[in-house]
Amino acid sequence: MKNKLLSFIFAICLIIPCGIMLTACGENPPGGGGHTHNWDTTYTYNSASHWLTCNSCDEKKNFENHNIVNGSCSVCGYVTSHTHSWPNTYQKDATGHWKECSTCGAESAKADHDYENNVCQECGYENPNAGLEMVSSVRDLEIITYDTGASGVFTLVCLPDGKNMVIDAGNEGFDTNMLVEDKLLYTYGLSTIDYFVLTNTNAARTGQASYIVQNFEVKNFYTPREINNSASTCYKSALANTPNTCNIVEVGESNCDITHSFRDNENTYTYTIDFMLPVATSDCVEDLDASIAISIEYAGKKVLISGDATEKTIHGYYDKYNGQKDVDILITSYLYTYPYAIVNSESNGKDYLASISLDENDRVIIYSIAENTRVNDLVDCFFEAGLPIVNNIESTATVTITSLGVVSVTAE
Repeated sequence: MKNKLLSFIFAICLIIPCGIMLTACGENPPGGGGHTHNWDTTYTYNSASHWLTCNSCDEKKNFENHNIVNGSCSVCGYVTSHTHSWPNTYQKDATGHWKECSTCGAESAKADHDYENNVCQECGYENPNAGLEMVSSVRDLEIITYDTGASGVFTLVCLPDGKNMVIDAGNEGFDTNMLVEDKLLYTYGLSTIDYFVLTNTNAARTGQASYIVQNFEVKNFYTPREINNSASTCYKSALANTPNTCNIVEVGESNCDITHSFRDNENTYTYTIDFMLPVATSDCVEDLDASIAISIEYAGKKVLISGDATEKTIHGYYDKYNGQKDVDILITSYLYTYPYAIVNSESNGKDYLASISLDENDRVIIYSIAENTRVNDLVDCFFEAGLPIVNNIESTATVTITSLGVVSVTAE
């Protein structure tokens, strides 16, 4: 009996310490004593391995050797001690170049490009803006057309890079020089004209051309072809009075089209100007047969400026540009011929309209510089072709295209 009692006491003595140990630290201790482990979310590591530690009791788990990839452990981020191995080639972007360690992937400090002839001498990066003009402020493209009276018209194009273009110069025998001077010099503050364009040699387009070349600094003068000595006196006078500093270009088949790219601090912009002369000189019998149409494209939008045209040029445009010229804005005075080309052509002008791909979302701007019956016939022709959006402008209209391709038309 005495031995049994001693054995029982001895067993109790063994059980009590074990119970204390179990309750001191365990995942789920009996009776709810102790705690549940609160493991760190980041690893602790040494040079050989890494593990997670309990915040409350310092117990550890997930002992693992490092998984070294490119000089660092992919699990805990431990970086091995090494000397960086820099390759011969650079990483590069538009702002500079740098190298990456082939062992750990660390990056060296980025250095600015060292350009010579627009190529970085260190890394070979080619400057995508090489030679582009820097413009501090990009403006909207604006095309403002003025009715000068007596079937005369002139158009001012304010290009988004700050340059400008003047198209035509009013009618001969009608004093438009005050209007030209007032609009170009006083309203817009111009003393220089970057591009001066005459769409044909007829008096209705060239009236004040000589006044313009003598009173403004014209940098580039784009002239139509003279057909059978039929050019007006004012056209010949303009050529005779053009200063030697002006670049005179006779418009032919794409010999003088303009594509100009420029930039500001953030973006690159491009506009194109296409001088469209679809009828060869050998086919022309009068000055209007060689009338130039001008296509201006910016921010994905296209404007076609088309003044006088004979039935010959209408078919020329149709044959050359059918299905190719998608036009958002058509600006025209009237398409003149003997008789009126767009109204009395074989398909009542619809072949011409089809060739420039107008649809119901586009705008057609018609100037009332002709007799009302001609303008009304032309308006009716557009309606018959299913183009109901027509602006019949009495004096002035402004087409605006933003750098986002947003188009607006205002009229006076």
